[in-house]
Amino acid sequence: MINDIETLRRALKRAEYSGVVLHEGPSRIDGKPIVAIACRITDASNNEKTGAMVQTFIMRRDIAPHEALKTGDDASVCGDCPLRPINKGATRCYVRVYQAPLSVWNAYHRGRYAIPGVDFDAALLPKLFEGLSFRIGSYGDPAAIPASIWKTATRRVKNRTGYTHQWRKRIGAGLKGLCMASADNESDVATATARGWRTFRVRKHDAPTLANESVCPASKEGGQRVQCDTCGLCQGATIAARNIVIADHGLMDARRRAVT
Repeated sequence: MINDIETLRRALKRAEYSGVVLHEGPSRIDGKPIVAIACRITDASNNEKTGAMVQTFIMRRDIAPHEALKTGDDASVCGDCPLRPINKGATRCYVRVYQAPLSVWNAYHRGRYAIPGVDFDAALLPKLFEGLSFRIGSYGDPAAIPASIWKTATRRVKNRTGYTHQWRKRIGAGLKGLCMASADNESDVATATARGWRTFRVRKHDAPTLANESVCPASKEGGQRVQCDTCGLCQGATIAARNIVIADHGLMDARRRAVT
C-alpha cells in the first residue's frame, strides 16, 4: 500500500494507475451498487470550456453506463433528473456516456484505478487534489454518494464546480456548500434560492436572464472570458455571488463540452 503522497503522484504520472476510486457502495438514491472515480489528476484535461480540472464519474458498478441509460438503471446515479433520455424531454443530458464514462467504466473493471485502503492510504486524498481544480460529478449526480466524500476530496482544492438535481431532497442537503442547484425553470430558481441554494439554470435560447442571475462567463454568450478551472462561480453557497444561467444551444452544446 502507498503511504506517502509523492509516491502516489509518481504512480499516477507513470500511468501505473489512471486515477483513483473515491467511493464504492450503495447509491444514496436507490441503494444499487455504484462507484465514483476521479481521473485527469496529473494530466491536464484539454477541455476548452472547463480547462484543467480533475474529472469525476459516478456510475453503476455492475452495468456499463450506456446500457444503464437504455434500461433506466442510470436512475441510480442520476435520480429523477428531467434531462435523462428515458424521460424524453425536449432537452437531453449533454453527457455522451458511450465516450468518457464508458472508457472510465471499462478501465475500472480492468483494475486501472487505485483503491483507497487497498492501494493507497485514504488519508492521502485531500493532499492528492491540493491546489487543483475539481469537478464534482462530470457524470452522475453528486448526491448519489455521501457528501462527506466530496468534502474530504475537495478540502484543499483551488477551485471546484458541482451541480445537483437532488437539492429538493434530504440526500442533497449536504451539498449546498459544494454544488449549485440545477434549476430547470424560473420557478426552480425561486424555490432553491429561498432554501439557501445558489442555482445553475439552462434557459431557452430566447428566454430572459433573471435579475438575480449572471450569464456563465465561460459560455459562448458570456464571451468565453474564462474557463471553469479559474472562474470559481459554481462553488455553491460557500461564496456570495449571483445565480448562474446559460443558454440551451441545441442539445446543451455549451455544457456538453464539459466532459472529455
